[in-house]
Amino acid sequence: MNLPAATIVAIPMAAAIIVFFWSIDKIARERVGGPADPMGPRATPLELVERLLRPAVENLSQRRKVAGKPTLSEDLARAGLNVSAPEYLLIRISAVALGALIGVFRFGFSLGPVILGVIGFLVPPLVVAYLQRRRQQQFNDQLGSMLQLLSNSLKTGYAIDRALETVAAKSQPPVSTEFERVATEITLGTSVEDALSALLLRINSPDLEFIVTAILLHTRVGGNLAEVLDNISDTLRDRLQTKRDMSVLTAQSRASASIITGLPILLGLGLYVFVPGYYAPMTSSFIGAVMLVFAGFMILIGNLLIRRMTALET
Repeated sequence: MNLPAATIVAIPMAAAIIVFFWSIDKIARERVGGPADPMGPRATPLELVERLLRPAVENLSQRRKVAGKPTLSEDLARAGLNVSAPEYLLIRISAVALGALIGVFRFGFSLGPVILGVIGFLVPPLVVAYLQRRRQQQFNDQLGSMLQLLSNSLKTGYAIDRALETVAAKSQPPVSTEFERVATEITLGTSVEDALSALLLRINSPDLEFIVTAILLHTRVGGNLAEVLDNISDTLRDRLQTKRDMSVLTAQSRASASIITGLPILLGLGLYVFVPGYYAPMTSSFIGAVMLVFAGFMILIGNLLIRRMTALET
């Protein structure tokens, strides 16, 4: 299909997507008040989309629970994203549609829209996973100072709930954000055990789980919690220093894994986008498609092997 025909198809699709998201943004920014509607309040397009995607979210969450994995909402909370699960699914569907639309506009009806659609499908979970790792790393880096602040609050005679409020008030994000939520839940009537258990669902950190276990044991059997937290703080500080030393020693290997993985992928995409005629045998023939799949598989295996050899056990 020639470019003008592809343009005729692509432009209406792009206009429809732009109008849809413009309508959602316009309604979201409208004032809350307004003239009374005798038929009752009408649902906004965003609410209609959430109602449509809610069954899919519940089904997906149930599957993940059966498999022992965190739900989609828990994954988003661990990434620190203020986005609901239906909104995330909408973003993912939109990314697929946008990638396919760009592919149709640039390459016509060929393998290009499929590849860009798959890339759009994979990008959102990769972004969420990256945000989770970054947030967890930031949280773990602040655990030492958080433990010291919690221990000092307990030594001054504060109860555990008051000590948690002190941590929330004097720490930096993301520790302050998470413990502020814990303190709010306790103030609203949630038990300390339930509030800290919910914290573990939002922060996937073995070190935090160790700390929460010590706090919960103290609330049940008593003891000198401040002294226990001081000992945990010393242990975590030593572990963090060891992990930093190991990270420095394995930095070259991890950088090699990223370069070896990314270079052929970026080179292939660059040739496909900027020199489609030169790269056409790899995308227009069965043998070329098989070679691409095999090359991608070998790149993935090599990346996994290098990362496994340089992984830092938690």
